Amino acid sequence: MSDSEESDGEGGLGNLNRLIVRPPGQSGKAKRGQLCFDAAYECGNLGRADYITDLEYDLFIRPDTCRPRCRFWFNFTIENVKQDQRVIFNIVNLGKEYTLFNSDMTPLVRSTSRQKWQRLPRRLLFYHRSLVHRGRKILSIAFAFDREEDIYQFVSAAPYSYSRLQRHLTLWEKKAQGFATRESIAQSTQKRRIELITIGNFDFKEKERELKEEHVTKSKVTDAKKRAVLILSRTHGGEQPTSFICQGFLDYMVSSSEKAVALRNNIVLQVVPMLNPDGVFLGNQRSDLFGSDLNRCWHRPTTFSHPALIPIKELVKKLTSEKNVQLDFIIDIHSDISHEGVFVRGNSYDDVYRFERHAVLPKFLAAWVEAWRPDACFYNADSAVTGSARRTLPTGSVDAYTLLASMGGRRFTTRGPYVHYTEDAYAKIGRSLAKALCDYYRHAGVIPPRVSLTKKKESRGRRRRRRPVIERERSQSSSPERRVLAARVVSPPLPAASPPPLRALPPRLTHSRHSRHTAGTGGQPARLRAEQDIHVILPLVTGTAVRTPRLAVVDMSAYIRSPTSNLFNKSRNKIARPPRPSHPKYTSDEYDTHESDS
Repeated sequence: MSDSEESDGEGGLGNLNRLIVRPPGQSGKAKRGQLCFDAAYECGNLGRADYITDLEYDLFIRPDTCRPRCRFWFNFTIENVKQDQRVIFNIVNLGKEYTLFNSDMTPLVRSTSRQKWQRLPRRLLFYHRSLVHRGRKILSIAFAFDREEDIYQFVSAAPYSYSRLQRHLTLWEKKAQGFATRESIAQSTQKRRIELITIGNFDFKEKERELKEEHVTKSKVTDAKKRAVLILSRTHGGEQPTSFICQGFLDYMVSSSEKAVALRNNIVLQVVPMLNPDGVFLGNQRSDLFGSDLNRCWHRPTTFSHPALIPIKELVKKLTSEKNVQLDFIIDIHSDISHEGVFVRGNSYDDVYRFERHAVLPKFLAAWVEAWRPDACFYNADSAVTGSARRTLPTGSVDAYTLLASMGGRRFTTRGPYVHYTEDAYAKIGRSLAKALCDYYRHAGVIPPRVSLTKKKESRGRRRRRRPVIERERSQSSSPERRVLAARVVSPPLPAASPPPLRALPPRLTHSRHSRHTAGTGGQPARLRAEQDIHVILPLVTGTAVRTPRLAVVDMSAYIRSPTSNLFNKSRNKIARPPRPSHPKYTSDEYDTHESDS
């Protein structure tokens, strides 16, 4: 790759456009190792790069257009590197201090020769408070370039652009021609399409014909309503995982899965895959071209500033006013930069039964979504989110939720290892959303129950010979009478109220040869039986010496020795005497006149 040449200006509404960062006082043709930064492309974001030393650069994220406080998303490329060049990049102007970089989240990197995204190792990432940068928390990345001809790209999360969505919908539309439609309901400020995908149809003729064939009364026919669900995605440009979740949902709906077929045949699903295409294209974190946070403007949208919100509000109003349509759910998909896993945010209601019904769908989601975090789910009526979709759009019996997925990763257990999300993992969340909706409507009776695939078919032709049943002895736990058996006691039995009385030692053995070897029942040697009893039965230890084998009690202290083979010999059957005191004995008169140290 030839040496890069410096660009005169910056492009992309403040993004760097092939800017070569040189040491102070140098000019002319760029040398190998003088890095060239570029972010003037779709979804790119890097506003400034300062040279500190040959080993360190300060990078500044470009804030959202007309909204300077939103700074988290970055996406830039570096070229004109030197072989084995080691550098440190300091991202110094993150808009939020507490982020997933505090825990285990790391950015992504790829190069032209290695197109697969790879996570930077955690040991090369430092999220710390820098005194040099006026006490701000900065993100420092240590990196080594290993190939001179490659162009390296760094992002905070895997990007999903507006162009990629258009390519995907073009292919998806061909697969779903029989049961889905695609239309443009509005155009953004920069004339980009805002797509609306409708899976299923609102045609009631077939359903009414089926009900009439079953001789159902007209009142029941008029009461039957078509259920509808509205799904919104990518309200914020920097929340890339939401597009992967929406893509996984759409791909699952065109599959041949039993749940997908049942859902699209009985429910109408309307999906807006990208609500803020201008913010996505510009590389903004939250806002659109005019600096508006679309998730805070649903209660006061305007045709000029919010062209995407007006048609969606009209669509919701149309669905709720239709007699034969019942809008059940509005699901707004977002991603979070401060929490792990997947969770939901809902509304709170004064009516207890209304609130219990509102919390049913998250229960079905928890059964399908891995690493679901019930502790992060809450339902509130906070005034700070008054203009959000889940607070403004629902009317009557419509339930609205905000489904959030972490931008970093999740832990399957509380103290388990940290696992980063991938594109496939986000797509799996979208498939889980479709499965949860199918389970909910099947539980409500809207979707008929699934016919078991293992249903016995009528035998045709020769019958199979049954194998003989072999009766085997089974335990009580596996017997069919297990339910009538008494419950088994797992814990040991309780001890008696008072300790059992001590038993006396075995009688003294005789010294005859015959009795020493064959005394007792069953021909067992008496010496062996006596040794076994000695280990089990011990006398009560008191302050006086007792007659036990090799047991001496002195000053309330017992010394027990293991028995030997010649335990009961006469010569070893005596009680050991207590040791004599080391100090000389005194009489009573001498003891009274003796001087003590105390």
